[in-house]
Amino acid sequence: MFSNTLKIMCVLLFSAALLAQTGCGLCGTAKGCAVTAKKAPCDTPRATCEKESGEITAALPPNARPGECYAKVFVPPTFKNVTERVLVRDASETIEVIPARYEWVEEKVLVKDASTQLVVVDAEFAPRERTLEVNAGHTDWEINKDLTCVNPKEQPARDIFCLVNHPPMQRTIQTQAQVKPARVQEVCVAAQYETVRRQKLVSAATTRKVCIPAEYENVEKTVKVCDGRMAWKRVICDKPGTTEAVTIGANGKTSTTTVDTRLASRP
Repeated sequence: MFSNTLKIMCVLLFSAALLAQTGCGLCGTAKGCAVTAKKAPCDTPRATCEKESGEITAALPPNARPGECYAKVFVPPTFKNVTERVLVRDASETIEVIPARYEWVEEKVLVKDASTQLVVVDAEFAPRERTLEVNAGHTDWEINKDLTCVNPKEQPARDIFCLVNHPPMQRTIQTQAQVKPARVQEVCVAAQYETVRRQKLVSAATTRKVCIPAEYENVEKTVKVCDGRMAWKRVICDKPGTTEAVTIGANGKTSTTTVDTRLASRP
């Protein structure tokens, strides 16, 4: 019993050391959108090695009773088909370009700035009456041919001169009098606008990271469940001096040994 316990402890310690070296139990998944960490090459957990009924692996058959016979035979290794998930492509990320987005809008666009312009304003005139003296007044000696003139001394006269007063002569005419002189006036010219239709930027082009998950495949593989070993197998010895075939096998494989019952029946 002590030897069996020692063997089992040795096997467990060896398995723990092997798992620590290969990194089993440390396989994890990275957080966030980063690249997923590679999984350690964790072996598929080995199935429990189930011993056949009556198989004894001790140095000698324990708890044997008188009259019982045992044969030491080779038990071939046991294999099992399992499915293992294998990483075929690591997780990664790619950059996706999001194009800029535009929309159509109508805007009032300045075509010509406001300015000033110089304009000539003509002179302004108004009608007025003007009296002009066309002939100045004067006095002049003129011969009086009127026979009614009487000589004061009743003396005959040849010519009679009279001092005649001529009044001045005037004429009224219509004229255009200047009311306002010609001048230069500064006139404001309003700005000119036009309504145009154009594309307005709503959001600029950007980029974003897209996570690509890791890819796995299921691989069928054959794993060893039990190693080949020597084991004691109880045999039935009915007739001394005869032989009996003892078969111990697994997975369709057999191991046959012939036992001399005469030797097994010896004390």
